[in-house]
Amino acid sequence: MDRGTMESARNLGAGRLRILFEIVVPQVWHTLLTGLILSFVTMMSVLSVPLMINAQSPTLLSANIAFLINAYGDYGVANALGAISLLMTAVFAVIYLRISMREKA
Repeated sequence: MDRGTMESARNLGAGRLRILFEIVVPQVWHTLLTGLILSFVTMMSVLSVPLMINAQSPTLLSANIAFLINAYGDYGVANALGAISLLMTAVFAVIYLRISMREKA
């Protein structure tokens, strides 16, 4: 990131928020997006993301899927939860792959 651009903007009277959103964020956008996508995919791959649908007792996604199968025999909902989490991870993985391929090209 070029600090000279930030100093030039500061000398011309730009505020901190304007420097952040108009100079810093466009320069680090791809790196920031890549980090966010990798963090999301890592969280979903270890299945340690709390399922915050029920505010009184959040449980882990994998524990909730196992509970649905063992206690209720509800394979449909358990399969839907697993498929939705897999699809969300796949979408973010495809976005990451496209960004990385663009950077290499």
